[in-house]
Amino acid sequence: MFRRRIFYNPETGVVLHSYAAEGHLKQHYTAEKEAAVLGLTGCACLEWREPDAEIEAAFEPVDAEGNPRIVNVSVDVSGEAPQLVFTYEAVPEQTQDNPYDIIDTLTGEV
Repeated sequence: MFRRRIFYNPETGVVLHSYAAEGHLKQHYTAEKEAAVLGLTGCACLEWREPDAEIEAAFEPVDAEGNPRIVNVSVDVSGEAPQLVFTYEAVPEQTQDNPYDIIDTLTGEV
């Protein structure tokens, strides 16, 4: 079984919580029950019970060329039906920090 849920603010489209899960999932665990458990009130939910290839590709942490990316999602609530909006950012390059700096930080030595 597959489930993807995106809880969002129906007025602004800001995503409050999202996830995808696969496996032996509770079939009667409604979005309303889950929102209550998460402490979300006044939210709307988009849900998929089968993977959508286009959506799953948009959520991938790498682009078509294999480059890593940060995935941001919001919901366009301006039309009749809510639509997912994806934006992407480059992953910041990692600097080669001195691994011993953390020891100095923890011990207070400089």
